[in-house]
Amino acid sequence: MAPKQASKQFLKKASRAKQLPEQMAEEFTEKVPGRSMEQTAKELPKKIMNFKLKDYVGILTAGGPAPGLNSTIQAFVYAAFENNLGVVGFHDGYIGLMENNFSLLVPEALDPNRTHIASINNINVISVTRILDQPGSILRSSRTNLLKIEGALEKAKQTYINLGLKGLACLGGDDTLTMANELYNQGVNVVGAPKTIDNDVMGTDYCFGFDTAINAVAKFIRDLVWDARSTSGIIVVETMGRRAGWIALEGGAAGGAHVILIPELYRAKVENRDLYPELEEYRSMDFNIDSVVEILKRRIDRGKPYAIVCVAEGYIDEILEKTIEKEAKDIEKDEFGHPRLDLLGVGKIVADYIEKKLDIRTRSVQTGYLSRSSPTSAFDAYMSINYGIDLLKMIQDGKFGKMVAMDGAQFVIKDLSVVKGKIRYVPPWRFNNISKFWSWSLTG
Repeated sequence: MAPKQASKQFLKKASRAKQLPEQMAEEFTEKVPGRSMEQTAKELPKKIMNFKLKDYVGILTAGGPAPGLNSTIQAFVYAAFENNLGVVGFHDGYIGLMENNFSLLVPEALDPNRTHIASINNINVISVTRILDQPGSILRSSRTNLLKIEGALEKAKQTYINLGLKGLACLGGDDTLTMANELYNQGVNVVGAPKTIDNDVMGTDYCFGFDTAINAVAKFIRDLVWDARSTSGIIVVETMGRRAGWIALEGGAAGGAHVILIPELYRAKVENRDLYPELEEYRSMDFNIDSVVEILKRRIDRGKPYAIVCVAEGYIDEILEKTIEKEAKDIEKDEFGHPRLDLLGVGKIVADYIEKKLDIRTRSVQTGYLSRSSPTSAFDAYMSINYGIDLLKMIQDGKFGKMVAMDGAQFVIKDLSVVKGKIRYVPPWRFNNISKFWSWSLTG
C-alpha cells in the first residue's frame, strides 16, 4: 500500500474510532502454541475499537534516560498502527521483558482520555500522544544485566515467545545493545537504536539525546559565567561522560568554557594501541590538571579573576589519579560494574585542586541529570522520529540483529555486534581545534 493511501486509511480509522467509544476490544480466541494457561493470562487483543491488528511488536528502553526516547517510541507506535500492528511496551527495560510487565501503546486516536478504554484484558493502555519533546521514557528504564541474573535471559526470551511478537525494538547505549545482541543470538527477533547522551556508541556518528545534552550544558555555562564573573571565582562544570568527553568538549566549547578536560587525554595512554590506533595523537599530548592551572593563572594575571572549567565526570590524569582512586574505592556500582560517578564528583576534586594551587574561590556544579532531563531538541526529535520509523521497517523486512544508525547525515543499518568491544572516543583533532581557543590572548 502506498504511504498516501495508508495515511488516508489511518485517518479514516481514527475518525471512526472517535465515533465509537462504546466498542471495546475483541480478544484473541486462539492460543499461541506452547503457551500454558498461566502464560496466557494477558491476551493481546486482535482489535482495538476499529483498529484490526494482524500482529504485535514490542519495544523497551534500557540504561539511563535520554531525550529522544519518547520521540522514538511515538514514531514506532504510529508506524506500527499504520501497518495494522499493535505495540507492547515493556516497563523498566529488560526487567519488564523478563517479568512479563508491559502495557499496550496506542496512538492519539485511541488515547484512553478519548476512548475511555484504560485497560484491555487487564493490560494497561498508554497513549503516545504529545510526547515528542518529553524527556525520560514513558516506559521507564533500568540498568539490568540479564547475564548476571540466573535464568533471566531465558525468561526474557520466553516472554517474547509467549506473546507471539513479530519483533522487539531495544533502545539504549552499548550495554543495552550488547544485551540485545545476546537476545538475538538466543533466537529473539531484535532490532536496536543507539541512545546515550554520552555519544560514545560505536557504529553511529550520533546518538539521540546528545544534542539536547550539549545544548543544555552550553546554556548552563553561559548562565554560570555571570556568577563567576560577579564573584571573582572559578566554577568547575562537571558533565556526564564516563569514558568519552563528547558532552564536555562540544557543550563546553559552545557555552564558552575557558578550558576543558576530557577522559581521552589519559585513557588514550592506557588503552590498547592496536585496538585504538586513532588515539595516537593523544598519547603525545602533555595536557592535564596542571595545564588548566597554568591557563587560569594567565587569566588572573591579565586581570580576569574568573573562569569556567568544563570537565567530564570520567576524567582522570596522573596527578589526580591517587585522589580519584581513593574516593572511588567504596563508590556504589551499577549492574554492569560501573562506579556511580555522580557520587564520586570529579568536578569537586578538580575544583579543590585548583583552589589549593591558585588560592582563589573555586566551586563545582554537576549538570548530569539536568542535561539529560531537558526537553528534547529539534535535532534529537527529528533523528528519533526517523529511528522509530526505521525500526518498524527493519522488523517488517526481517532485518534482525541490526540497529539503525547515523552515518554523516544518512540513516543506515548496521549489525548490533559493532557496538561491542570498543568505545567511540573523541578524535584528537577535535580536542586540538578547540584547545586553540583557550590560548588566544583575547579569549574570555
